Amino acid sequence: MINYDYGMRLKELAAEVKYLNQQIHELKVGIGINELWDNADIIRNWKVSERTLATWRKEGLIGYVKVGGMIWYTREQRDLFLNSNLNESKDGEEI
Repeated sequence: MINYDYGMRLKELAAEVKYLNQQIHELKVGIGINELWDNADIIRNWKVSERTLATWRKEGLIGYVKVGGMIWYTREQRDLFLNSNLNESKDGEEI
């Protein structure tokens, strides 16, 4: 039977995982994936319901990218949505 040091192998695997996590982070930063929000991000940050968000998509009010079963919103799409719904006050009035 082969005498195998499982402790050493676990250390090697941990180092590999750490390296892969660093590579993933660099890729995310490089392609700007941190600029992508999913449904949960929109719901949490804008405090809207899942139904409201689905309605906005259905009515074409907010652009999105669908990959497989995931829906993503780029910074540009979010900014366009916000700018198209911007209400400015007139003469210091509160809205």
